Amino acid sequence: MKKYLLRPFAALQVWSLLVLALLSACSPQAAAPPRNVKVLGFGSVTSYPDLAEITVESSFTKPAMRDAVQEMKMVTEEVLALSRQFTSKPEDIRISSVSANKEYQYLRDQTKFIGYNTSQSITIKLTNLKRLESFMEGLLKTRINRIQHIRYSHTQADSLQREADLLALKEASKTADQLCRTSNVSKGQLLEMANYNSRGRSMIGDAVMAEETNMRLEAKGIGTTGLRMTPDLIIFSSTCHATYGID
Repeated sequence: MKKYLLRPFAALQVWSLLVLALLSACSPQAAAPPRNVKVLGFGSVTSYPDLAEITVESSFTKPAMRDAVQEMKMVTEEVLALSRQFTSKPEDIRISSVSANKEYQYLRDQTKFIGYNTSQSITIKLTNLKRLESFMEGLLKTRINRIQHIRYSHTQADSLQREADLLALKEASKTADQLCRTSNVSKGQLLEMANYNSRGRSMIGDAVMAEETNMRLEAKGIGTTGLRMTPDLIIFSSTCHATYGID
């Protein structure tokens, strides 16, 4: 009788083991992570600039606002007349809005009203750098107060940057090939790619160029001394982050 009662319990255990075995066989095994190789590629293209942007400023202080504005307008017309001789399109000349403020002098804890100050900036784009020196000589003959900066650039900047991007990707691919050959594996498809670039960075840096050309011109006897008339090479650089599969 005792053996007869134990048989159903033993049968239940057998069925439980079978069910667990079937569930284990049907459950998917944890997939191994895909093998890949991550590399960096660098590319750069250098070129001399073919255009320059010159920004100048005229500023005057007079006891009467009307006189200060009139003086500034006269200088602005001088600069515009000169700039039209060196540019081919109206959009190559940009004029800022007129800024007007009261100007004071502080002496021994006393405030003295000097007059009304008006200022205006003009940016001229030259696409013929061979005429840059002549243009600068003409500017110095006008009554501008300051040359804020001279910025060099290139009309084909987008194309040059794309060329640098492609060079970076090619170098990344070559680096992946070399790593795979050394590791006795085969390089697979390109899985991911990201680009980081630096457009038109000067070899000496924009901050240095701006510092050298940001000068006041109260003494017109300086001529072109201190002005950067010879542009530096422009570097278009790119960094490519790429991930390739391993077969």
